[in-house]
Amino acid sequence: MNQKITIHYDFTDGTELSYGKAVWANEDFTTNCLEFFSSDNPNAVIVKKNGSSISVRALLDNKLGHTMKEIRKAHDLRKMLVAGKFDWKSKKEGE
Repeated sequence: MNQKITIHYDFTDGTELSYGKAVWANEDFTTNCLEFFSSDNPNAVIVKKNGSSISVRALLDNKLGHTMKEIRKAHDLRKMLVAGKFDWKSKKEGE
């Protein structure tokens, strides 16, 4: 997948596609399905209501200090997210 995937973590604004529709999407989309937060989707960004975010690309590049652990493609990013292993960065910090 090369399209940009925006994942809403703790809010909804009505623009999110369900998993069934998102998995077939050919263009950029927004969803609240955490299944898309993986190293297979380097253009995925997860966003909280307060504006903080975590980018898969930044995790794989080991930039921005979301975690002290070196992230590799084999890591299950969704499980790490749910387990609270990442430090959320505000929009200003992540730029």
